[in-house]
Amino acid sequence: MIIKTNANAPVDPLKLDQTGEFLQTGHRSLDKKPQKESHQLAEWEKLFLKEAFFLYENKDRILSDISMALTPTPFRNGLAYTGSSGLGDATLGVYLEWWDACRKSVIKNGEKAYALTYRIAGSPLSGSNSCSAVTRDGRTITVHLMSPFSDAWGSFMHINQRYADLKNLYPASAYTLEETIAKLRDTYEK
Repeated sequence: MIIKTNANAPVDPLKLDQTGEFLQTGHRSLDKKPQKESHQLAEWEKLFLKEAFFLYENKDRILSDISMALTPTPFRNGLAYTGSSGLGDATLGVYLEWWDACRKSVIKNGEKAYALTYRIAGSPLSGSNSCSAVTRDGRTITVHLMSPFSDAWGSFMHINQRYADLKNLYPASAYTLEETIAKLRDTYEK
C-alpha cells in the first residue's frame, strides 16, 4: 500500500539551512548532546540496523498498517546548503517506499539485495555524496550513490513529504521501533 496525501500541501519544503549545522559562516562552537540522549539514540540505531532486512522483507505488512508505517527512525539525513529540510524525521514507511522506488538506495550483489542505504549525505549541487548503508549481516558501509545524486535524495524527499501530513494527522498512532518489530515477530509465532 502506498500512502497518499494532498499533493498540493506545502509540507517541509527544501530550503537553506538556518541552523548553522550544514551551512556555516564564521566560527561556530560545537554543542555536545547529553550523554544519555546519545546512548539512547545509539541503541535505537543499533536495533534498526540489526533488523533492517527483516523490516524490508515485511514491507507489505508494515505499509498496510499506519501505526507501523509511521514508526520513527533514528537517522539524520542532510544535504550541504539545505541541511535536513525535506529529509528530516523520516518514518519506517518512508524508508520502505524509498527502497522500492529508488534503485540506487538498494545495493545489489547480482539480483539479491546486499545493502540498504539508511543515511543520505552529500551535495545537491555537485552530486558528491557519502551515504551509509547496512549489509544483510548488520555491518555498516559507506556508499557513494551513482550520478545523478538528485535521483536518490529527491525521491526520498518526495516520499517523506507525503508522510509529513500523516505524521501530523496521526501523531499518537505511531508504534515505536521496538513495538513494530515485536508485532511483526508475533505474526510469525502465531
